[in-house]
Amino acid sequence: MKKIRLLISFLFFVGFITGCAAPQISQPPAPAAESSTQTQTQTQILSPALENPDVHEVGFDIDDTLLFSSPAFDRGYAGAEPYTAEFWKIINSSDEEVSVIKEKCYEILKAHQDKGHKVYLITSRNSDGGEALKKYLSGKMSIPEKNIFFEPHGKTARIKELGIDAFYGDSDSDIRYAEEAEAIPIRILRSPKSSYKGSCNPGCFNEFIVPDSEE
Repeated sequence: MKKIRLLISFLFFVGFITGCAAPQISQPPAPAAESSTQTQTQTQILSPALENPDVHEVGFDIDDTLLFSSPAFDRGYAGAEPYTAEFWKIINSSDEEVSVIKEKCYEILKAHQDKGHKVYLITSRNSDGGEALKKYLSGKMSIPEKNIFFEPHGKTARIKELGIDAFYGDSDSDIRYAEEAEAIPIRILRSPKSSYKGSCNPGCFNEFIVPDSEE
C-alpha cells in the first residue's frame, strides 16, 4: 500500500512539473529588438545632401520646386504674349501675391541654412522684371538677392561656376544640369496641380526623390 502511494505521488509530481514547463517552452520570443530595428529603418531623412559632410553649397530651382507658381504663370498667359518681356514681368511680379511656397522643399532649404550651408536659387525664367521675384524670395527665405540667378538657356555653367555640391529640382532638365555640373541631383516632386506637364520623370536618372514633396 505504501508503494502504491509513493508511485501515485511520483506520477503527480512528474505531471505537475511537465504542466509548468510546457507553457515556458511554447512561449514565443519577445519581438522588441526587431520592432526597434524596423522603426529605425522606416525613419526617412529629408535629403542625403543634409547628411553629406562634403556638401557646403546647395542650389534650388524655383518653379515647381520651391514655389507652386502655376497661378503666376496663368496671369502671364492671360496678360501678355507668351515668352515676351511683358509676359515675364507679369509672372515675376505676381509670385508674392499668388504663388505658394512648397513646405517640404522649404523645410530642406532651412535645414541647409541651419547647417551653415550657402544657398543659391537658379531659375529658368527670363530676368525681365526679375527684381520683384528676387526681393520677394530674399525676404521670405533669408537668401541674399545676389544669390538668385536667372538662367533661361541652361543652368549647368552657373551650377559649376558657383561650386554647388547638390542641386534640387523638379524637372528632368534640372537633374541633368546637376549631373553635368557634377553636383548631387535631388528630385523634388511636382505638384499634380501644376499647369506644366512636360519633362518630369522621377527616378529616370536614379536620383534621390524627396518623398511627400509635391506640396
